[in-house]
Amino acid sequence: MPDSHRRSTEKEPESHGGVIDPVISPDTPERVAARAEIKKFVLTVVIIAALGGALFGYDTGVISGVLVYLTPDFDLSQAQVGVITSSLLIGAAIGSITGGWMADRFGRRTTLLCAGVLFFVGAIAQALAPDATVMIITRLLLGVAVGTASLVVPMYVSEISPPAYRGRLVSMNSLMIASGQLLAYIVNAMLSPTGNWRLMLAMAAIPAAALVIGMYFMPDSPRWYLKHGHEAEAKKVLQRSYYPENVEPTIVEIEQSEAAEAAIKASLSDQLHKPKVRALFYTGVGLALIQQFVGVNTVIYYAPSTLTRAGLGDSAAITSSIGIGVGAVLGVMLGMSLVDNIGRRPPMFIGLAIMIVALVGMGLIERLTQSTATGYVLLALMIVYVCAFQLGVGVPTWLLISEIFPAPIRATAMSICTFLIWMGNFTVSLVFPPLGELWGASTMFFIFAFISALSLAFCYRRVPETMGESLDDITTRAES
Repeated sequence: MPDSHRRSTEKEPESHGGVIDPVISPDTPERVAARAEIKKFVLTVVIIAALGGALFGYDTGVISGVLVYLTPDFDLSQAQVGVITSSLLIGAAIGSITGGWMADRFGRRTTLLCAGVLFFVGAIAQALAPDATVMIITRLLLGVAVGTASLVVPMYVSEISPPAYRGRLVSMNSLMIASGQLLAYIVNAMLSPTGNWRLMLAMAAIPAAALVIGMYFMPDSPRWYLKHGHEAEAKKVLQRSYYPENVEPTIVEIEQSEAAEAAIKASLSDQLHKPKVRALFYTGVGLALIQQFVGVNTVIYYAPSTLTRAGLGDSAAITSSIGIGVGAVLGVMLGMSLVDNIGRRPPMFIGLAIMIVALVGMGLIERLTQSTATGYVLLALMIVYVCAFQLGVGVPTWLLISEIFPAPIRATAMSICTFLIWMGNFTVSLVFPPLGELWGASTMFFIFAFISALSLAFCYRRVPETMGESLDDITTRAES
C-alpha cells in the first residue's frame, strides 16, 4: 500500500490545492486574508451542496419513526413494511445511475438543482399518500433524488475542494447525512405524542427548498467547466478556491488530465484489462457492498421497532433513538478529523473492530428476557455500533469511492458503486423484517458481525491510502 502523506502540525504542506508552505510563502496579512476568503467560499459551496446529504439522511432516517404509526394506520404486514421502507432505495439505485449521466451532461450544479426540486415534491407527495400503494410510488420517486444526491454531492465537492482539505470537505457530506438522520429522530420524538407521521415526512420539504435556493447561486465545478470548454468560468471558481499562483497550474493539470482521458477513449471494460485499475474497481465494489451488508440500515430504519420488542414503549423507543443519531454524528466528526491526519485506512480498522464487538453484544442482549434494562443496554450498543460504523465505514467509503478511480472511468465506476450501495441497502432493508421475524434479530446481528469481520480483512488487504494525493496523481498511479 502507498505510504501515508502525513502533514506536519507546524506548517501546511505545499500542494496543488493552493496550500503553500509558510517557509516558502510567509503568512503575510494578504495571504491570511486570502486563506480566509478561500475557506469561506469553499465551505459555503460545500455546506449548500451537502444539504443533499442532509436530505438523504432525513428521508432514510425518518421512516423509522413513521413506521410505528403508519403500520397500524395502513394495517401493514411485515412484508409491506419492508417494501415501503425499501421502495425509496430502488429509486435511489435508479438515481445513482441517471445522476452520473446528468452530472456529466448538464453539470453538477444543475443536477443538484433538479434533485432539490424532486426532494421537495417527493416530501409533500409522500406526506399526502392515502394508502400503501401511493406511499410506495412517492417514496420510489423521492429515492431518485436521494440516489442522485448520494452520487453527485461527493463528486462535486471533491472537484471543487483543494486537495489538502478534500478529505474533510468530502466527508462533510457524511456529516450532513448523519445530521439529517439525527434531525429525523428529533422530529419523530417531538411529534410522537401526536402520532402525526404525515408531518414527520413533510418536514423534509424545508431543507429541500434550501437546497434549491442555495444551489441556484452556486457555480459548477472547475473540472466540469473545463471539460465543456468554459475556461473563463473555471478560472473564476479557481480564483475563489485556490491561491492566485495555483490557478493557472491547476487549469493546466486538469486540461492535461482531460486531454489524456479523451485520447484514451476507453470503455470501462477496456480499462479493466489493466491490473491496477481492475484491482481498484474491485476494491470500490467491495467497499460499496461492505457499507450495506454490515447491517447499519437495520439499525437506522428499524431501531424503534427493535427497541420496542426489547422492552421499551413506543414513545420511549422513538425518543431513545435520538441517541443513535447523536452517535452517528459523533462518529462522522471523529472520522473527519482523522482522514486528513492519519489517513483513510486506520479509521477503517478501528471502526470495524468496534462494530464486531458491538454487534456480538447486541446479539447476546437480544436473547435475554425483555425488560426496560435490556432495552437500554441494547440502545447503548446500537449507539456504539453506529458511531463506529461512521468512523470506519461511512466516512471512508464515500470519500474513497470519490478518489480511487482513474479519471477515464471515475464517473462510470462511481455510478456502479453507488448503485451497488443502494441495491445492497434495498436488499438488507427488504429482508430484515421477515428474516428478523423468522430467525430473530439476535441471529441477524451475529450474521452482521461475521460479515464485519470479513470486511476488516478485505479492507486490510485491498484498500489503498490516498491521503494528500490529488485526483490526477491517483489517476497517474493507477494507470502506470
